[in-house]
Amino acid sequence: MQGETNIFLRGLKAAAAPWQHKVVHAGEPLRRDEIVDYEGRNIINFSLPGGNYTPQQYRNTIALITLAPNLLAALIELVYNQRELAGIEVDPKLLQLIADCGGPDLTPKQQELKDAQPEVEEQPQPEPQTWNNATQSSERLLG
Repeated sequence: MQGETNIFLRGLKAAAAPWQHKVVHAGEPLRRDEIVDYEGRNIINFSLPGGNYTPQQYRNTIALITLAPNLLAALIELVYNQRELAGIEVDPKLLQLIADCGGPDLTPKQQELKDAQPEVEEQPQPEPQTWNNATQSSERLLG
């Protein structure tokens, strides 16, 4: 199996990933295809293609569903890399899509927004000059 060590797959709020395609009753009239999670639990059953649904479309659909967690993990990694390495702002629609698919909430938090703002260096205010008349008088007298 591929991707079991991917840290971005571990945090998904969906069936344990990566997923795998499994053929049940191969070569028999009752043949069916299913997608199972990392622990082998059935999560999706497929019906054999018919009508205008071609065998190639069927295989591509199975592959797309099987690899969906990996695609989501790649998007999450892309967002982290864009932000952290390149400093690029990420489209909020992409962040929402990731969250809707069971990924983490990657919208910037208030503290992150504050940290991203360039700090304006405050100019020190000049201290008002204070006068000590007693010291100044004795300095004038002593000379």
